[in-house]
Amino acid sequence: MAVLFFIAGRAHAQQWQTVLYFDSRVGFSSNTYLNPYFSEWDRSVESGYGTVSLMGQTAWFDEKNVAEFTGNAVWEPYFGNDDTWKGFLGMANYRRSLSDNLTGGIETGGSYFSSSFSRTLWWAQPALSWHITPFSSLRIKAGTSYRQYDNYVVDSTRVNSQDQTGIYAVEFETWPSFRWQLSAGLYGSLETLPSVGEGFRSTVSVARLFEGGAQLRLTAGLEQYQNEFTATAPDGGSGFPPVGGSAGGSETVEQTNRLFRLGIEGSYPVSNRVSLFLNAEGLHYQSGASAGSLRDLQVAGGVRLSFEPDRRSGGRRIEPEWQNSASRQHVYIRYAGEGQLYLVGDFNNWERPGIPLVEQENNRYMAELSLETGAYEYKVLKVLGEEEEWISFSDNVYTVNDGFDGTNAMLLIEQ
Repeated sequence: MAVLFFIAGRAHAQQWQTVLYFDSRVGFSSNTYLNPYFSEWDRSVESGYGTVSLMGQTAWFDEKNVAEFTGNAVWEPYFGNDDTWKGFLGMANYRRSLSDNLTGGIETGGSYFSSSFSRTLWWAQPALSWHITPFSSLRIKAGTSYRQYDNYVVDSTRVNSQDQTGIYAVEFETWPSFRWQLSAGLYGSLETLPSVGEGFRSTVSVARLFEGGAQLRLTAGLEQYQNEFTATAPDGGSGFPPVGGSAGGSETVEQTNRLFRLGIEGSYPVSNRVSLFLNAEGLHYQSGASAGSLRDLQVAGGVRLSFEPDRRSGGRRIEPEWQNSASRQHVYIRYAGEGQLYLVGDFNNWERPGIPLVEQENNRYMAELSLETGAYEYKVLKVLGEEEEWISFSDNVYTVNDGFDGTNAMLLIEQ
């Protein structure tokens, strides 16, 4: 049986990687519920809009731990409308590898946005991830969320409100090939369990990745909410879920509201730092009580600028980890940044772009090989748009001179 040796001193393998993004987009929406930042039901704001956002992401990781921090400031005016959304959000994730297939940690975050009213959110969820196969994973999260509204208008009266609820999420992701990604998610309130049908949100998406970093994603979703009411709200109100139809009587009625969503999103990297993106999403609302239905649409497009500052020497270097299983080799690489990564080396006759690495959760890339006994030299290539870049290895990786003032990493497989 072949035994794989990874030549490296990994005792102090720790890295920081940071990426900064600047987004600018314009779009049109017939319902602010389709806005990716706010998701507040308001059909009265049917307007074009512009968005400017500045986001920073930084990640720290070693052999078993990953910590990620994200901050985002947003300014979004609606054309022809006095309301301008502005605010910020932040998230922090921590993961620790419990075994080869199991990862545990916690996710937490918060946001504050304001326009004619203000909304504050925060949440915290312990999470458990099971890597069923190297290319499939299942994540389960459960925790709590807090929400507060100030100066919210209800029946022409400004009110303040707050609530706290338990939340859960079940997410599945698989890669049938290096170019296709399938994912699904189920989200809801812990108070509805085990009667999931009382309220949930579900999504299914398929993504196609192209050489050079371009991506196309199709997403479908179903949301369902059940509640009791004694009067029918008018169409276009700011409450959610909407009811639709004209005002009704005072009889208490239980109703089921369903939202069907379908969206498509594409991105294309023009260069190493500039990407274009375009997305469109439709929504169909259906009320079981009044047999009413509504349709809404959102389209947007823009440009994203990215910058990856080196916090210190070697801040963007990688440290591949090789594992052997049943005469097959798996390589895992931690890397924060845009672009597609490839393995290029003796095992593929140095043909470029090389063997794609699949991006998994928490900036974790993975590839599977089947190699014979021997010594192999290799590099890791990043491709983004028309630009290519060799990623440097950390000082803990055993390397040799490549003859071109660079280095190759070494992989040794012995019988």
